[in-house]
Amino acid sequence: MFGVYEGKRRTKLGSWLNRNRVSQEFLINKVPLNKNSVSKLCNDPSYEPREVTQLKIISCLRKHGYDVSVSDFW
Repeated sequence: MFGVYEGKRRTKLGSWLNRNRVSQEFLINKVPLNKNSVSKLCNDPSYEPREVTQLKIISCLRKHGYDVSVSDFW
């Protein structure tokens, strides 16, 4: 369910996932990242992922038809 936690703070990535109806599970399954990392990426505005992680996410989203760039999220 998307938008269940409307009062919860989200990062740019987390907000983008909600708007585009992409689940965190999708990233967990398609990008080799663990559940805690994806949760941090979506919910912790102070968390700055490594460049390699950023590129993995962007590459995966582009591969699935989304027009995104690193600057959209970080």
